[in-house]
Amino acid sequence: MALAPADLTVEKALALLKVKAEGPKTLGEDPGTGLKVYVQHGRFGHYVQLGETPPRQKGKKPDMPKRASIPASVSASAITLDQALKLLSLPRDLGAHPADGEIIVASNGRFGPYVKHGEQFRSLEDGDDVHAITLERALELLAAPKKSRRRTMTRTVLRTFGAHPQGGAEVKLMEGRYGPYVTDGQVNASVPRTADPGALTLEAAVELLKARAESGPPKRPRGGPARGRRATPSRKGAK
Repeated sequence: MALAPADLTVEKALALLKVKAEGPKTLGEDPGTGLKVYVQHGRFGHYVQLGETPPRQKGKKPDMPKRASIPASVSASAITLDQALKLLSLPRDLGAHPADGEIIVASNGRFGPYVKHGEQFRSLEDGDDVHAITLERALELLAAPKKSRRRTMTRTVLRTFGAHPQGGAEVKLMEGRYGPYVTDGQVNASVPRTADPGALTLEAAVELLKARAESGPPKRPRGGPARGRRATPSRKGAK
């Protein structure tokens, strides 16, 4: 778990110790393979895993079991076997592209669900379901001009907690580029990797916002010119 020492509190330390002590949680068996499905916690948060993790062998890299990250909209403590199997079903092979016979794949990525053909990627649009998208629909997306990610990226609301007790602004859980965060429209606060976004309460979200507001703006690194300003050479010794 990548956690800065300054961010480590007693509560977070206890949560980490609890997760480590409890170990992986078994959800059941995959009816297709007979392998057990587990919920585990890793460096980048909770994930589901199909089958056992093989023991490490000196000088040989083991074949790792299939894994899938649990999205922030799903509580890791309440995820069901069906939900886990749905996550593990990705990536999906949709079929061969008629132009070259290469398989088109649908999956989830850093910037959301997408389809892929060779080196070409297209993000899914509103109304598309990565678990149900067809080959025909994927071909439509791939045939369209590639859109700028900056223009098409939207902020996805995962949950709405309610009104902030101070000011009344609506507090929301959002899906961000670097992970889930909470916002009241003025302040954004990242959800710690030790926390389960699906189990956040309004009170916990308000505490995150308060801590972020009290920390002030990000500090500029020392030892260099300010961003946006060009360093000018000294006039001393200039001819």
